[in-house]
Amino acid sequence: MTKRENVTRIYKKQKGERLPFMPNFDHWLGVNNARGTMPAAYRGMSRNDIVRAVGGTIWARTYVLNHEMDPEIKVSVEKTGDRIITRYRTPVGEVYTMQQYAPDFTRALFLKEHWIKTVNDIKVVKFITEHTTYTLDPEPFIKSEEDVGDDGISLVGLPYCFPYINFGKNDCGWERGIYLFADYREQVEDLMEVYTRKTEEAARLIAQSPAFVVNSGDNMDEWTTPPNVFKKYAIPYYNRIAEILHGGGKIYKVHWCGRTEHLLSFVPECGIDIVEALTVKPMSTLTIPDALDMVGDNVVVQGGIPSVMMCQQGGSRDDLKRYVEELLNSVPHGYRYVVGMSDNVPPDADFPRVKIIADMVNSL
Repeated sequence: MTKRENVTRIYKKQKGERLPFMPNFDHWLGVNNARGTMPAAYRGMSRNDIVRAVGGTIWARTYVLNHEMDPEIKVSVEKTGDRIITRYRTPVGEVYTMQQYAPDFTRALFLKEHWIKTVNDIKVVKFITEHTTYTLDPEPFIKSEEDVGDDGISLVGLPYCFPYINFGKNDCGWERGIYLFADYREQVEDLMEVYTRKTEEAARLIAQSPAFVVNSGDNMDEWTTPPNVFKKYAIPYYNRIAEILHGGGKIYKVHWCGRTEHLLSFVPECGIDIVEALTVKPMSTLTIPDALDMVGDNVVVQGGIPSVMMCQQGGSRDDLKRYVEELLNSVPHGYRYVVGMSDNVPPDADFPRVKIIADMVNSL
């Protein structure tokens, strides 16, 4: 059984042949390539070839959708030093974002100013969202699959995450977002419904595509999305999207990289197939066996390796080996579970630890 066949069977909630390890080190790769600090053993190699070299199963992210804004939305970009300002002018008003390169060694480009700053900006973002059109473009996915081959799978993403999180995380930042949600509930809920309808539109296209696994990049965390909010908004949203994707034979995966101990018990009500990147001890109070119990027999869990343990400051390599050994002795092999990161290999990681994990998983 190839690595592709093995993980595909597990994702379908069938019995695979063995336990797969699907490492996520895209951020590590981007930073170290940009800094010229790639380890000599992997210098000049593609992401997929590095996964092959360490002995993992490839988990390649690509897309099948293109999007286009209506001509009446005018977009301009200004670059000044480390900052990038993008302005969006519409018939109902103007908003702008400001991105900035981090001053630390990562040089990561982050969103410093979100485009919703006051309640008046909500109508502008709503207009932009309503006047964005999606079209199916399977070529990037097909090319990705050709490169991945039998060594893993490619997955594609939805254009928006769970709308409450999309508003708080992407539109205005959590502090401002929570205040706006409390003070202007009707306007925020109206925007959330627009996001839901546009995600449904995109999901119908993806359901016709050759993609198999569809990701929602939620970054779910119960400190910002507590159980009462989750039950009211997330459960019906996930079911709306799941119905469309399942109608096209797709697997619905969510990226939940925050604290989720009090949310996982709701997963069986959501129509979700895979919960990925779960943050576990010592970064939370959660363990993978706990997570498996909470999500039930019909949901796959992926994750289990805390990001902090990939770095020297998070303990020794022997500490990591003991952790992985204990993990592997406590999880099912070949069904319901995929070893992965919780949630990413950090830029300053002791990268040989990735191969250590792969060797331990492959020796089973």
